[in-house]
Amino acid sequence: MLVSMTVRNIALIEQLQIEFQKGMQVLSGETGAGKSIIVDSINLVLGERADRSLIRSGCDRAYVEALVDISDCPQAAAVLAEQQLEAEGGLISIQREISTGERNLCRVCGVIVPLAFLRHLTDLLVDVHGQHAHQSLLDAKNHMAFLDSFGDAAFGEQKRRVEERYRQWRESSSRFSALRKENEQRAQRQEYLETRVRELDAAQLVPGETERLTAERARFASAERIDGAVRTAYAAVMGGGRAASAMDQLRDAMEAMRRIEELDPRYKALADRLSSAFYETEEMGIELRDVLENESFDPERNEAVQERLDLIRRLERRYGMSADELAAHHEEMKSELNRLEGMEDRLRRAEADYKEKLKAYRAEAALLTQAREALAARFERLMEAQLRDLGMQSTRFACVFEPPEPGRKRVPTPRGDDHVCFYIAPNPGEPLNPLDKTASGGELSRLMLAMKAAGAEHDGIPCMIFDEIDTGISGHVAQAVAEKMASIGRYHQVLCVTHLAQIAAMADAQYLVQKQVSQGRTHTTVRLLDDEGRVEEVARLIGVTESQQESGMAHARALLLAAQKWKKGT
Repeated sequence: MLVSMTVRNIALIEQLQIEFQKGMQVLSGETGAGKSIIVDSINLVLGERADRSLIRSGCDRAYVEALVDISDCPQAAAVLAEQQLEAEGGLISIQREISTGERNLCRVCGVIVPLAFLRHLTDLLVDVHGQHAHQSLLDAKNHMAFLDSFGDAAFGEQKRRVEERYRQWRESSSRFSALRKENEQRAQRQEYLETRVRELDAAQLVPGETERLTAERARFASAERIDGAVRTAYAAVMGGGRAASAMDQLRDAMEAMRRIEELDPRYKALADRLSSAFYETEEMGIELRDVLENESFDPERNEAVQERLDLIRRLERRYGMSADELAAHHEEMKSELNRLEGMEDRLRRAEADYKEKLKAYRAEAALLTQAREALAARFERLMEAQLRDLGMQSTRFACVFEPPEPGRKRVPTPRGDDHVCFYIAPNPGEPLNPLDKTASGGELSRLMLAMKAAGAEHDGIPCMIFDEIDTGISGHVAQAVAEKMASIGRYHQVLCVTHLAQIAAMADAQYLVQKQVSQGRTHTTVRLLDDEGRVEEVARLIGVTESQQESGMAHARALLLAAQKWKKGT
């Protein structure tokens, strides 16, 4: 439950602290006094969108803090534990600060937390029913969610099984659709790939081939010059002309020095060096001879190299990639072609898997429909009983399972195959009609309250806030609504903003919201009323004037006394 709330610089509120009570409590006051500001402050600390227009004029930041008792909400304790947070004595503090310039801050137990975490936590703690929340009943898309919220654990487990089967069907459907689309373009793609693969098969490209052929072509381009230079060098080294070769001259020099090598060590050293030079020159001559034999110019080979390079260049221009990249692309296209050739088999397997997943989904969805129909029957009885208590004694309420439109198949959804709409017949003898075409504003308010009351005993959210749920109701209906809210207050902490005396009289605690002017500024204040204060405020809500003061105050006391007797009697 909400234990207390501190508000600073929100709209007309400069500084305010409210201590909340157990059971049912109401906020009342003149129109424009600031009751909605209190609800806005609660919404802010619960994680609603931070509207900077809420910041009090002349201030650059606003602050709301709520102290919440989570002793009876183990789900909230588990959520806190996920973030390594812990309540002290069952109490947690929630703070929200907004500013005109800096970023907004959320704190839980003094620790800054993401806004998403704050919302996740407070969704377990407080249920706020705003002034226009009952309008959600007019949208049939919301009806099945309202119905499902009354399901038990077994119903919830069946819903999860349907969600899982739906997820599996959806994945299988996506795979099957992708394959069908690919198959539609298969023939054209296959023809394209076969042409390209044949072309590259014939080309037989080898990585590194271009560089090798380019170098070979460059050698052919200089072949004549290379041949002349090598032949001249070979003749100079090994002989073949009229002049003496280097080998002959070195041999003569070596033999001349050998004849005198014993006369002086220097002559021997020179003889040895000449010997080494002779043999080194002989080796160079042999290498030059090998070059002449191997590097001989071959016109046919030169033409073949040129044609091969021309082919490679054409393929590179056509495909927009290098020869080495083309070799890899060739393998990729062959792999894709093999895959396309096996498309029929893959398509058959995908279709079989799709049908199997759809069948499994339909089976679980059918079980969910059975469970939902049984839940709807109980929900209808429960709602009609609650509506009788709220002055709609003859109202019939029905959950109608609508079939798909003619000619349209039921498309799987995570929630099953059902489409549920609420129908009512408020008056005897009238047929059931869709809620949005039948219910008045006052009836919508009571329908929403009936749902809240019906779920009060098993709803795990400990605090409920109703912002002017009395819209469109009066008279004996207002009394019925007041009694219903008091019944909810037995299971929950209830906070209600109201203009009706009957609802105010039924409260366990009542707060008066007032607007005052001090030092040229308007301030909103909230005060917990004592017994006499409640009599005066209930009398004001009745509309007592000075001329009716005595009778009006008596009427107010009678209302309060009757409310106390009713609560004791129930």
